Formats: sequence, C-alpha cells, structure tokens
Amino acid sequence: ISASVFPFSEALVSISIGLLLLQALVLHSWKHPTVKWPSSYSWLFPVSIFFVYLLGTFFTSDFSFALYELKKTVFWLVVPLAIVLSPRLSERRIYFVLFVFILAVTVASLIFAGKLALFNYFQISEFRSLSIISHIRFSLQVILAIILLVWFIFNRNSFPIKINAGLLLVLLVWLVVFQLLLKSLLGLIAFFGVLLITFILLIAKTKSPKPKFLLSILLVISIVLPSIYVGVVYFDFYNFKEIKFEDVEIYTPSGNLYYHDFEQELRENGHLVYMYVCEDELRQEWNKRSEIKYDDNLNGYILGSTLIRYLASKGYRKDSVGVSKLTQSDIELILNGATNYKFKNHVFSIYPRIYETIWELEYYRQTSDPNGKTLAQRIEFIKASLILIKENPLFGVGTGNWVIKYDEAYNSMDTQLNKEKRGPSHNQYINYLVKFGIFGFAWILFALLFPVFRAGHRNNFIFILFLTTYAFANLGDANLETHMGLSFFSFFYCLFLWNSTTDMKKPVTFG
Repeated sequence: ISASVFPFSEALVSISIGLLLLQALVLHSWKHPTVKWPSSYSWLFPVSIFFVYLLGTFFTSDFSFALYELKKTVFWLVVPLAIVLSPRLSERRIYFVLFVFILAVTVASLIFAGKLALFNYFQISEFRSLSIISHIRFSLQVILAIILLVWFIFNRNSFPIKINAGLLLVLLVWLVVFQLLLKSLLGLIAFFGVLLITFILLIAKTKSPKPKFLLSILLVISIVLPSIYVGVVYFDFYNFKEIKFEDVEIYTPSGNLYYHDFEQELRENGHLVYMYVCEDELRQEWNKRSEIKYDDNLNGYILGSTLIRYLASKGYRKDSVGVSKLTQSDIELILNGATNYKFKNHVFSIYPRIYETIWELEYYRQTSDPNGKTLAQRIEFIKASLILIKENPLFGVGTGNWVIKYDEAYNSMDTQLNKEKRGPSHNQYINYLVKFGIFGFAWILFALLFPVFRAGHRNNFIFILFLTTYAFANLGDANLETHMGLSFFSFFYCLFLWNSTTDMKKPVTFG
C-alpha cells in the first residue's frame, strides 16, 4: 500500500507506514524465519539518525520546536523498524511492489498532464502547483520510477512475472518527457546528475570497446546538450546594444515625460527595463484593456511591474503606444504572469525557468534584494548558515534551536531579506552541519552509507542511483527534513537495503 500512495498524499503515507509497523508488532512478524533481527544489526544505523536529533534536544532553548522536529523525523525510527520486523519479500513480491510504485507515479503524472491540458479551466497561477504533492518531491519519485523502468527493461527475462517490453518502453519515454514538463529545476539537476553517474558506472563496468565508446559518446552528449541549452538562454538574456545618454528621448509621443533609470541595468531580451517608462500612460491605457488594473496584485506583484518587463521584452517603449501594440494574446500572457513574450511558446519547455533564474540572479547582483527571488533567497540562507557553522563547528546549535539562532545570524548580517522570508539553508548537508556540527553530520553520512556497502550493495544499480538522486537533490533542498522527502527516502532505502533481490545486486553491463 505504501508504495502506491507516495505520489498522492502525505496523510496516506503516514497511515500506511504506521499500519506496516502495527501489523509487524501485532502479528509478531519478527518470529518469521526470514526476519534476522536483532542478529542483523544494520537496522541500528538508520534508526540512530533519529537519536542524533533526540540527542540534539539536550542543547535546545526551544523545547516545543524541538519536539516538532522530532515529530518530523520520526520516520527514521518507524520505517526501519516496520521493514526490518516484517518478513523478507520474495522476488515476485518485491518486483510487484516496485511495479505498483511505477504505475502510481504514472497515474499521478497523467493527472498532472490532464490539469496542464485544462490549465486555464483550473485557473492555476503557478505551473508547479499542478502536481498533487510538492513538485520537488514528486520529481524525485519520477526519477526513481525511471531508474526502475530502465533496470526492468534490461533484466525483464529474469523476472518471475512477465512484463511486456513495449509497455515498459512507453512508460519510460513518457516519464522522461514528463520530468521535463514538471519544470522542477532541482529535479532536473538530480535527473541529469543520475544520468551522468549511470553512464560513468556503465562505462566502468563494460569491457567491450564498442559499447564503451557508445556510452562515452552518450556521456559527452548528456553534458554538452544541456550546457548549450543553458548557454543559449544566457546569451538571449545578455545580448544587447548599449544606449548612449545623449541619444535618449525625453518626451512620449503624447508629450508626457519619460522616466529613465540609467543605474538600473535590468534587461529583458537585451532591452533595458527601466528606460522609456511613463507610468501615467501605462496605467491609463492598460486599464482600458483589462479588468485587472495596473495597480492590482498579480501573483504577489503589482501587475504594472509585469507589464513593464513584458513590454521591455518586446522592445516596446513603456507608454500608451507600447500598450496599444499588445495583442489579445499578449494581454492574456501578462495576466498569467508572463514577464517575457518568449514564454508564449514555451509551455512545455524549461526555457522560462532558466531565464527567470538568470534574471533573479542579475536582479540580486544589482540590487542586493533577494526578496521573492527563490535562488537569491537561498544564497542569503547559506550566508546565514555559514555564520552559524563557524560559531558552532563541532556539535552545531542543537535540535529546535535553528529559528532562534538564524534570527541572530540574520541580525548580524547586512541583509535586505524580509523577516517573514528568513529561514534555514535549503541544503540538507548544510542543515546537518548547522544543527549537529561536523561530528553529527559525519555520523549521519556514515549511518546511511555503511549498511549499504556492508550488505553487499556495491553493484546494486537501482539502490546506488536512488542514493545518487538524493545526493544531488539535497544540494538544493532539505529533503530529509520534509514529510514526503524523508518518508519516501527512508521507505525505499530500507526496502532496497533488506529486500533487494540477487539479480538487483549483480553488476550491470552494457553490450
């Protein structure tokens, strides 16, 4: 049941995992001959991570928040015990569980696609909110489903159950396409990271020259193509001609004064945003064409700011003439929050996400204002985190103390970040260093990796790539301190650790 509900509901995940532990206790499942606890001490390592958090409460100044953190991380205690106390799954059952997970992810992705097709009907303002759960956590589930499908395709002949190769291939192609549709930047980084590691592992394991050469070519392509794509977006952003002060016009065609800000170098498609701006004319002309007015709130911003950026992207002046040139399609794009006309044909592309990220970083560089800018805010989070790590390098600030300590760190910084937007690092490794210091961080890594190699999973293609997915994803978010991120990771970590089949542990080669 647990494997089938991850893409749909945090509540169902909690209930299903709780029931898994309950049935093990009620039915005395540990007496089953396939259960080797407590002689198999590997379960102690993941469970110990919960006790790192528990130990951290001895240093807390906010016990109520420490209890909240313990509640969030209780999966480190519940999931390993639930799985280690349950009878080992047969090969047929473990493959069935994994295939059910793939189908669940596929169904959730189709629901996403259906919402996408009816984007305007659902009146969804944020593309990534289309996913049922957090788009980041869902993207990680999609990656695992892709990994499983690849392994199934290459090993289907050894399965105890028959699975049509054509069906597996169709599911694989769809989920790869869907991963791009989801537009989770962190998910894409994790996906391409896994792709690179996959090619590297296969190259290392493959001895035949021709397959090795082909894999090397694919590895280069997987590096070069994304780099070129990002480079094109970067070039589009910074490709511009300089404007000379003496050539600038002062009055609009209607005789009103233009506003020119030469210090603001923000651009859209190379055009300066805050040049040739006449807000009085913009307000008057726009309000004639839209029920949502110039000064109204649109997705957390004044609509006028979106309009100005959009006009700049087309090279239009920000006056009544510029607004009059906008088509009805342009108006609809602006009302949907588009700041650039190029986004019109990129509904199924990550171009807008990359472009907006570059724009945010450029805005942050020029103004030092990170508010409302995802990546810029995270830079401020990391700056504050590094202050706390420097002050508490060995044992960290303890469990539950991060709110208090981060407030102190931000107050000591020259930051423009609003108080309501301040928070911890969106980086799992840095979060561990802040809370538990070098010693706690080192133990958590050891507790996660030692059982993997001790139990003979060095060649477990699925398990290694699953860990790789989180290794990349944790660079940009604290996935192991969120409900879905931790429950999903701990469940499949323990499932692979104690229920991987003999075939799953064999080396994977190509050709």
